[in-house]
Amino acid sequence: MSPQRELIPEPTAMEMICHFNKLKPPKYEEWLRTMENSFEIIDCPERFKVHLATYQFDKEAELW
Repeated sequence: MSPQRELIPEPTAMEMICHFNKLKPPKYEEWLRTMENSFEIIDCPERFKVHLATYQFDKEAELW
């Protein structure tokens, strides 16, 4: 007879949030402030901001 494995319950969303926050990920506000500063420096028109921010995020996400 094979040994029975103890079933480990799935973590709850709150547990995952707590674990994730302990890693101190960058905050949205910090990212947004950096993007706004960059747009200001290059005098970026409003119509390009979403596309440029999305492109930057996509490139970073590829590394992930």
